[in-house]
Amino acid sequence: MNDFGRGVVLFSALLSPLAMADWLLNVNLELSSAGYHQSVATSLQLLPGEETVIFGSSEGERRKFSGSAELLEVSAEEVKIAFKIQEQLDDGAWRVLAAPVISTGLDTPASFETCADDALNSVKLQVAVMSA
Repeated sequence: MNDFGRGVVLFSALLSPLAMADWLLNVNLELSSAGYHQSVATSLQLLPGEETVIFGSSEGERRKFSGSAELLEVSAEEVKIAFKIQEQLDDGAWRVLAAPVISTGLDTPASFETCADDALNSVKLQVAVMSA
């Protein structure tokens, strides 16, 4: 391939919506633990190498939860995102309920679901990358 052809391929890859910073991550999360249920729907932008908080429980709530996401990789074909959903136990320690790495593409929703402890603890996560 000549230099002109390589330049066109590189230029078109740089113009891909996934290779540019103008896209949003839509997250829908359903969390159940020991009779407590929480749903979160949010849209956010992630920056590579930075952990972003998706949600956190209020001070007055009976159980405390937190969720975070970190952008691991972005290419013209896919985005890899590491999620961590945690619950604070009675002794103050944090327990990880789920920590999936999800790969998705532009306008291609992906999901993750886990159920543990005889269905007492479950996490359902749906993500989609949309161009802004």
